[in-house]
Amino acid sequence: MNLINKQKKVAVIGAGFVGCCTAWLLTKQGHNVTLISTNSSGSSAALGLLMADVFQRSSGRSWRLRQQSMQLFGEWQQHLQGAGHQAKINRGLWLLTNNSNQWQKYQMLAEERSKQGIGMEIFNAAALKEQVELGVLPPLSEGLIGGIWSSRDGQLDPTEWMKELLLDGQNKGLKYINSKVSQLTQIDGSWQLSLEANNKDNEIYDWLMVCAGLESIALLAPLGLSNTNNLAMQPVLGQALELKLPAGINLQQSINWDGINLVPRPDNHLWLGATLEPGLNQNQAGSIDALKDMQQLNGAAPEWLNQAKVIRHWQGVRAQPLAQPAPVLEQLLPGLCLMAGHYRNGILLGPASAMWAATIINEDSKDN
Repeated sequence: MNLINKQKKVAVIGAGFVGCCTAWLLTKQGHNVTLISTNSSGSSAALGLLMADVFQRSSGRSWRLRQQSMQLFGEWQQHLQGAGHQAKINRGLWLLTNNSNQWQKYQMLAEERSKQGIGMEIFNAAALKEQVELGVLPPLSEGLIGGIWSSRDGQLDPTEWMKELLLDGQNKGLKYINSKVSQLTQIDGSWQLSLEANNKDNEIYDWLMVCAGLESIALLAPLGLSNTNNLAMQPVLGQALELKLPAGINLQQSINWDGINLVPRPDNHLWLGATLEPGLNQNQAGSIDALKDMQQLNGAAPEWLNQAKVIRHWQGVRAQPLAQPAPVLEQLLPGLCLMAGHYRNGILLGPASAMWAATIINEDSKDN
């Protein structure tokens, strides 16, 4: 069912997770959408953790965006699966800690969510040992103080979801151009793009959705927008590992262990990540020490994790806003929106960001 009064011609620049979500939703709603990108590097280090209910605040923009995204993920999953696509969400997330102050915060958070009617269970060290004995959790380190179990949060595979969103979008009419955008030109209230692939995209667009991460700022600079709108962002490198676990280790759900994410994968593999290294870009090597500390859970790793074999190592860059909260969702000029700076929540906030874009465009459709 289309939700629009008038079809708009839209270009989405950047095919990371946010760009794919936006292009898919706008296409689904009946707009004429072209997705333009050369890669999806913005999502390359993402492990796909969905941490909405475990967010420390219970109000405000960030809370609302997280809750909206989780609702949309459920709706989108049903739609994609109904159309024959794979769209798996692994529900359930453990938050574990070796830190007494963090343990107090977790207990307060679980109590607050219980008052809101959101299921979240508290586990002290003894209760966690029982979960290990039941086979729910693998063996844990002795210094573990406690944790919480969030049933509605979880994890998805970003690469698989992007692939399925693109396939379904293209079945609905989404067009894809494999090129880098070099220039944005405003023409009589509409927009034209210069592409590296063929110098000029002759199409005229009603709307541009710029979802190109850190590259967005350079693209907007010739329009005089990068400084006047407080759009400054810094790169924050994230390194991740894929590990082969020792035989007999059964990890069923994702774990956030004092900020480090452990994501179970098929064939007894594990994704582990990701580091926080401000100021480094995609072309720079991440810190070996930071990678080592992550693999050892900053000294708290159980023996099975220390014994795990490294299968591959990769890294990606997050865009962190410096002058405003993440993410930056802003209409900069008529027909021009910036959707970037999601920092560590580009996967979680993909659907809510896409809905923000759809609302902006559909409100314009009513007025014109």
